[in-house]
Amino acid sequence: MRPTVGIVCEYDPFHRGHARQFALVREALPEARIVCAMSGCFTQRGMPALFAPAFRAQAALRAGASLVLELPCAFAVREAENFALGAVGLLDSLGFVTHLSFGCETANLPLLTRIATLLEEPAPAYTAALKAALAEGRPFAQAQALAAVEAFAQAQASAETDAHPLDADDLAQTLRTPNNILAICYLRALRRLRSPILLLPVVREGAYHAATLDAEGYPSASATRAAYLRGDLPAAEAACGYSLAGALHHPPTALDPALIDLLRRMPPEALRALPDCSEGLENRLQRAARQAATRRELLAALKTRRYAYARLNRLATHALLGVTAQLLRDYPLPPYARLLGFDPADREALALLKQGGLPVLAKAAHGDAQNPLYALDARAYDLWALGAGLPAGLMYRQAPVQPNG
Repeated sequence: MRPTVGIVCEYDPFHRGHARQFALVREALPEARIVCAMSGCFTQRGMPALFAPAFRAQAALRAGASLVLELPCAFAVREAENFALGAVGLLDSLGFVTHLSFGCETANLPLLTRIATLLEEPAPAYTAALKAALAEGRPFAQAQALAAVEAFAQAQASAETDAHPLDADDLAQTLRTPNNILAICYLRALRRLRSPILLLPVVREGAYHAATLDAEGYPSASATRAAYLRGDLPAAEAACGYSLAGALHHPPTALDPALIDLLRRMPPEALRALPDCSEGLENRLQRAARQAATRRELLAALKTRRYAYARLNRLATHALLGVTAQLLRDYPLPPYARLLGFDPADREALALLKQGGLPVLAKAAHGDAQNPLYALDARAYDLWALGAGLPAGLMYRQAPVQPNG
């Protein structure tokens, strides 16, 4: 059987940097097929996707993917650990994915593995340092990095490990970069799931969060979106390598009025039920919503040293979607996936989907509308459609796409 490489992605939009990853996968494994686990209408950073899921899926298929599966919304809009766990859990449950490819800023896979092991099996020194850093009011990601540095330093000082000593600056830098953090979370997920999937990392090139596009280098998704939104279609298309003309898209601020109105009306107990809304954050959220008129103003009013923008952005989207902490506890892993697109030339991939251990829905009507997770997916599509000026029911109208169809 051919090797199958899974890639966790958003592709908002698919650009030259993503095409480079495909090329490097094929260089390492010439016969491999690529299966993408892609976010749908909302992304990990907490924002509505700019481009429609079907458009993004088709771009991946044209670039050489065999299958594009949608990661359920409950996992797509999560912090790095559970985003990775959901996506890796989906790929692992298919039963035929042999490798996981991901971008990272370092080629030091042993370092990433050691960090992942520490976070999955935390030593007492790490746990104590994490609690101390959080008590100082530090954001979780920063507290986690400081605790990891402290734990490794103590282990090396007491000769508890015979591994090569770690440089504290290198370790801290590794834990400050977003793709390294995601890579570590992918390794943690594979370990937690006891998955046999092998690793195929790709060292990223270019500034992945650059605000401007470099015609010579690899683009960032954020700069590509910015070019498209300001009307610089030639620059955005050069970054992508294909036409964006007429693409179905969702203006980033389109749902701001709906979000602010909802937050103003939500009672404190409903706010407290949101994921990661604790320590009185619900009161700050309610007060900020009464003063803000846009999401940006809301986040600016909420931002403190403890609360990072990404956490607050996801919190706002969870409120908009009606996601509760209990819902996320009830579904630790995806119980299904939706087929967004496929390459009909790879018949074996379609056959493997039918034989796998995870239900993959080719039509939205095949899903259980009473399932809270599936109802959330439908709600996400309806909200995205509202922002794009479309009627409700978008998920049910969208059939799986093909590379040229």
